[in-house]
Amino acid sequence: MSAAANQPLRLDGVVVFLDRDGTLNPDSGYIARPEDFELRPGAGDALGRLNRAGARLILVTNQSGVARGRFSLADLDAIHDKLRGLLAEHGSWLDAIYYCPHHPDAGCVCRKPRLGMAEKAIADLGLDRSRLYLVGDQTGDIEMAKGLGARSILVTTGHGFEATLAQLASRHLNPDFVASSLAVATDWIFRDAEMSSGAIDNCS
Repeated sequence: MSAAANQPLRLDGVVVFLDRDGTLNPDSGYIARPEDFELRPGAGDALGRLNRAGARLILVTNQSGVARGRFSLADLDAIHDKLRGLLAEHGSWLDAIYYCPHHPDAGCVCRKPRLGMAEKAIADLGLDRSRLYLVGDQTGDIEMAKGLGARSILVTTGHGFEATLAQLASRHLNPDFVASSLAVATDWIFRDAEMSSGAIDNCS
């Protein structure tokens, strides 16, 4: 039994990368205005649990609407200000936000499933690579997680999750866990981190 057996589980050193559209908020297409952005029910509370346990939360989101002329970088910043405000109402926060504004055909290194956004976050914030998680709703999110060596969680709140699961299975990229909501994903992160911590304790 660990020394902290009777204490709330801490997630110090844990990093959770989060997708945006379809994961934190309903994916209604290109969200171009702050007034069109809303959190999914329970998302703020779920992130707050992770915050209070000491996890670092990093948003990584593809936003090709900028390159397509659907909205500007200033619009995107305003939307993310709205996101921060909504999270603050639940006592939760993001440690950083990274986005790819490029067109899918641009060949950039930052668009998911490429690792550019996550690698920059790791370098910028000095993050521990050994306890990474990634939560998202699309194939590219899970592919990114595999590339990072992160534990992967697919939430079924995005569009076409059944097709996404089938595509992942056909490519042998099955997620480590499938969750019906961000709250369920958070529960699993706590359980998985506890099991990993127990394994470390048993080897010490």
